[in-house]
Amino acid sequence: MGDEIPSCPSPIYLLPPAPPPTPSPTPDPLESTTRNGGFTPNRRPPLRFTTEFDSEGPLFLHKVSCKFFDSLAKLKFSFQNNTKGEIFCPQLGFITKNLSVLYDFESRNALLRGSLDLGQNLQLRTTYDVQVGH
Repeated sequence: MGDEIPSCPSPIYLLPPAPPPTPSPTPDPLESTTRNGGFTPNRRPPLRFTTEFDSEGPLFLHKVSCKFFDSLAKLKFSFQNNTKGEIFCPQLGFITKNLSVLYDFESRNALLRGSLDLGQNLQLRTTYDVQVGH
């Protein structure tokens, strides 16, 4: 029978060889909290410190806050002090979009607040005051 039909070369062999991958630079742990959608454990969450002065009563209000989990939650510590440096009204808070827990160290109680979207125009909110103990 005659001539055989030459086989067609594989398409992979028609392409030029791919260049070797370039080594990626080492990631900077302070650059971003996420890489490829995942959490980078080497990065510390950003810490924020703010101070406000109340001129009516010479008081300073200090807040230290830190965001976690790509800003889904915040841990906040606040306290006041006067011109003598005495600290009072310390509070600790854990805040998310739908839940917040605020703890007052002096009165030893916690205030729980929650909200839930039940529809486009309906939202359920609740607040509960918990006395930790006396």
